[in-house]
Amino acid sequence: MGLFDAFSRSRGRARPVGQNLERGTQDEHKQRRRNRLVKGSILALLVVLTVLAFPRSDFFQYTVQVGDDWRQETLRAPFEFAIYKSEETLQEERQAVRETVPPFFRDVPDAQSRLTANRDTVEQQLDRVFQAYEDYLRNQSRGRTDQAIEDSLRYMQLRRTAWPKLNAEQWQRLLMDYVERVPGLTSRSRTVPDDTPLVDQLLQDAWEYGSLIIRQGVLDVPRDTIQAEEIIVRNQRELTERRVQKDNVYGQNEVYTAAQDYFSREYPDQPQLVNLATSFLRSIFVSSLEYMKGESMEAWQRAANGISPTRGKVARGDVIVRQGQTVTPEIKRRLTSLERVQEERSGPSILWKRTTGQLLLTLATYLIFFLYLFVLRRNVFTDNSRILLIAILFGIIIGLFAVGVRLPGQAIYAVPVAIVSVVLTVMFDSRIGLFGTLTLAIIAGLLLGYNFEFTIATLFAGTLGVFSVRDIKNRGQFFLSAGIVFVGYLFILGASWLLLNRVPPSFGSQILMVGINSFLLILAYPLLWVFERAFDITTDLTLLELSDTNRPLLKELSLRAPGTFNHSLQVANLAEAAAAAIGANALLTRVGALYHDIGKMLKPEYFVENQRPGDNPHDQLKPRMSALIIASHVKEGLEMGRQYTLPKRVLDFIPMHHGTTRIEYFYRKAVDDRSEGAPEILESEFRYPGPRPNSKETGILMLSDGVEAASRSLSEPTHKRLETLIDMIVKARIEDGQLDDTDLTFRDLTQIKQTFLSLLLGIYHVRVRYPDQDAEDEGPPETKPEQRASQQEKPERAEDGDLDEPEGHVPASIEALREQGLVGIPEHSIASPSPADEAGEADQDDSEAEPPDAERVDGRKTSDATPPAATDADNAPTDGARDEPSTTEGAERNGADKSEQPDAKSDRRDEKDQ
Repeated sequence: MGLFDAFSRSRGRARPVGQNLERGTQDEHKQRRRNRLVKGSILALLVVLTVLAFPRSDFFQYTVQVGDDWRQETLRAPFEFAIYKSEETLQEERQAVRETVPPFFRDVPDAQSRLTANRDTVEQQLDRVFQAYEDYLRNQSRGRTDQAIEDSLRYMQLRRTAWPKLNAEQWQRLLMDYVERVPGLTSRSRTVPDDTPLVDQLLQDAWEYGSLIIRQGVLDVPRDTIQAEEIIVRNQRELTERRVQKDNVYGQNEVYTAAQDYFSREYPDQPQLVNLATSFLRSIFVSSLEYMKGESMEAWQRAANGISPTRGKVARGDVIVRQGQTVTPEIKRRLTSLERVQEERSGPSILWKRTTGQLLLTLATYLIFFLYLFVLRRNVFTDNSRILLIAILFGIIIGLFAVGVRLPGQAIYAVPVAIVSVVLTVMFDSRIGLFGTLTLAIIAGLLLGYNFEFTIATLFAGTLGVFSVRDIKNRGQFFLSAGIVFVGYLFILGASWLLLNRVPPSFGSQILMVGINSFLLILAYPLLWVFERAFDITTDLTLLELSDTNRPLLKELSLRAPGTFNHSLQVANLAEAAAAAIGANALLTRVGALYHDIGKMLKPEYFVENQRPGDNPHDQLKPRMSALIIASHVKEGLEMGRQYTLPKRVLDFIPMHHGTTRIEYFYRKAVDDRSEGAPEILESEFRYPGPRPNSKETGILMLSDGVEAASRSLSEPTHKRLETLIDMIVKARIEDGQLDDTDLTFRDLTQIKQTFLSLLLGIYHVRVRYPDQDAEDEGPPETKPEQRASQQEKPERAEDGDLDEPEGHVPASIEALREQGLVGIPEHSIASPSPADEAGEADQDDSEAEPPDAERVDGRKTSDATPPAATDADNAPTDGARDEPSTTEGAERNGADKSEQPDAKSDRRDEKDQ
């Protein structure tokens, strides 16, 4: 079941009876109203989405590109208006404002004192770190382990929280210099070096350099972020301002670079001391000029507001653009300026007029497509899930149109409209794909302001895409389709180039976008996979995959029920050829035929095509139980098909290939075995549950299934026998009403029968007899006529069936058929030889003489008949003991019409008592 089955057409409900009979009509009207409401809602949402895709303002901004040719009439200015600058021009002028208007900074009056305070703080932090380290060493040397551990932890904590961020080597250098100055800590010497400690020297150098830089001026932001050449420095104490050249101050990022160079000169060839001094400077330094963001932004905004949005004017009556003239940047500015002024003068009225026009045009375009579905594809139109699927595809492309039309250049050509063409063609048919392409091409042309070039290019390329996948057989065709679509776009763009006698400036951009468009067409394959599973749609690609006999389900059928598998293959060949002959879906018919008997693999021994000679489990069962087992393969096949996730269209073939036909043999046997006074035999207990075939494909399978099974029982499948057999089976199905819902016409049935006959004649063609085979066929010369007659009277065993009765020789006369209950078969339907033929074929008639009808359920005595193992619905009898015919029966046989009528099948049994 698909994900969106809630939108699909509801199933027919049983009509109520009695006093509430009218409720059935009310429910149907309510359901129809609901379906119309759902369709209307889907269409309304699609129209609204499309209208929203139109550019809301600056129409010419998006629909007219520089380098295009103006194909409308010459446009003159209806009134005087100013030419507005383009957005790019305004952005450039705003950027120039930022480059010319200086930003504001304020003096930090206490920068020097803060620098000194930071130095003192760092000095104290380092003293505490060194003292903790000293305590650690002393306690460790005296064996005070616990106190040493506490001092070590305290030392590490102080080191992490200190402002200078030093690495392990730098800390080690400072600590070694410190401990050497503590008497008796690392050596027995009590002498203290008289030079300045390293940490004090480095910290003092950092402070002195920072003081020097602060006096010159240091910004608290990187200098390269300032685009103006000057800055304005405000002294908030003195309420003064001064302009300072940007090059005369340091940026925050430049201070440390300059400090690195300075300390390198102070400590040549000692990079570790240079890095230590720089780290101390970072920890204590403060900027002397602080950025005033609010004041700077206000200054820039005032300057930007002073920029004029217009440049020049167009007088009334001046030509804006002539027909056929190439659109230049200046012409485009005039067009967008005119449109802007018109909107300002008209106010909201022009917007409503434009929106209403877009709405009406969009609605008209979609009505073309949906009216086509209503008139010529009613099955798609009535299925809300299919309408939703189409709307989703359209919505995706419309959304891409909305993005592409607002992007610069020729981005609209990158929208893969052909994906919709391909997907609709594969899922439905080529006509729906073609009309879907036409709809989207018109919509795109409207979005671009009646752009005929894009409309015809999209329509032509999409049509080629439809053509390329109309009979898709493998995934590789998607790549071929992408190439064909690319060629289609190139064809139209090249034609436009030749028509205009020049290469437009946007030609290269169009080719690039078309290449992207064609490449994206490959996404059609994963989209098909998603939509098939979401909407329960079976495409030809899925059917091709299912037709592979190496798939697990068919492989299992061939191993567990080889006879049924062989029967399915033969039926598939017949059904596929018949479907192709009348224009039905041949691939779907073949796949349905391959899977129609999968339920037999659960109890293969109950079906004659899978049995060994002499092994018939039906001999031990009552007719009603045998019929129940035979009919159960339909339900079991459906359950197995759902377990293997077969599509619904394929599952329909499993119950419909029998429809509601009667399991004739076991029904007859139950009637014959019924004793006097016993309850009446219910025919409904011996019928398949159905439903009857509801399509041409399922109807063809029902006919091919019966014909293939019946043809196997013919001992001499001559042209006349096969033709008569096919006619009778088709006639029986028609008279039983099994084909009433299939839309098969008499012309279709005639074509189907001719196809069956042609294929069966090819299967049962005459083979060359070898010399030894002739002797074997003649038999020993001493065989008596009575023995030959006894051998000839044994019934043929059906290899497969779809037969509802035992298989025997065909009765030799229409009277014999009527005596068996096969009334309703006209006498002219039985081929009867002429007297000349009878005289010339006396020997052959002896070998083909039919057994008396009184000896059969269909030609044998009921008491001696062996219940057969059945095929689908049927029960072809096994060879068993038979009584010799009586004198009366023999006389009747000798006087009967000696035709080569085929065996009476289950299809003829349905005609009894009509």
